[in-house]
Amino acid sequence: MTHAEHDDKQAAPGGAPPATPMNWSPIPDVGTGDESWVLNLWRRGCREPALMFSAAYVLVGFLGLWSSAWFYHGFGITIADYLQASDYLVAGLRDPGSVLIFAIGVLLAVLVSWPEALRRRYPDYVADLRRRRWWARMAFPQARIMTWDGIGIHPITGVSLVVASFMLMGSAVYMQTKGELVREKGRGTPVQVHMIGDAAPRPGQARLLGTSSAFVYLWWPAQRRAEAVPITSVRQVQAAPRGARDAAVAAPSAAPAPAATPATR
Repeated sequence: MTHAEHDDKQAAPGGAPPATPMNWSPIPDVGTGDESWVLNLWRRGCREPALMFSAAYVLVGFLGLWSSAWFYHGFGITIADYLQASDYLVAGLRDPGSVLIFAIGVLLAVLVSWPEALRRRYPDYVADLRRRRWWARMAFPQARIMTWDGIGIHPITGVSLVVASFMLMGSAVYMQTKGELVREKGRGTPVQVHMIGDAAPRPGQARLLGTSSAFVYLWWPAQRRAEAVPITSVRQVQAAPRGARDAAVAAPSAAPAPAATPATR
């Protein structure tokens, strides 16, 4: 019995309040026969592909915002304070890693939930398979503690919640590692920044962290500081040549070698 059927059954004639409290939990209870809301959404998306595409776009956008928050947090920038409304719409598309993590998460959820879905759809076939194949007894365990029924959660819902948690943690670790490489290893794209009103570019090379509709985010390795520069103040951001990029990555990021030369003379 689904939530809707449960509510309709409890509803009293004439619009009177139900006799027993309604179950408003978003996690289906397998003990009462609730269906997985994840499965219901999947079926709705199969009937309406445009809805599935929109939901995927929103989820990728949220994952992109989550990833950006962790990346810029390592540089001391609260990215939410600098984003415009249009930035939220393309947050998930700025880094291909967010799309890749989302795709891997969906594929992982399908693969992990496949054995339980097969067991519920074809119970007799799975029972016969367990008797004939040793690997089937491992893929389809019967111990209640080894199944989602043991904690009262629909298997597909449980798998989806676990995979979503791993996606969030995985993207956070990925972005923190990416920021650590920029700060400590000199990775990233070296650029020269020429501001409006200045006759020459600013001295030194910065690392381009990213952009939004109103700001350019830079990391200055020599000073070990990050800044958000309004786009309206920037005349040009020029990437360094390929050879200069390799030299910049190989060079230490703490203090430039030429700065210590006058002191040795």
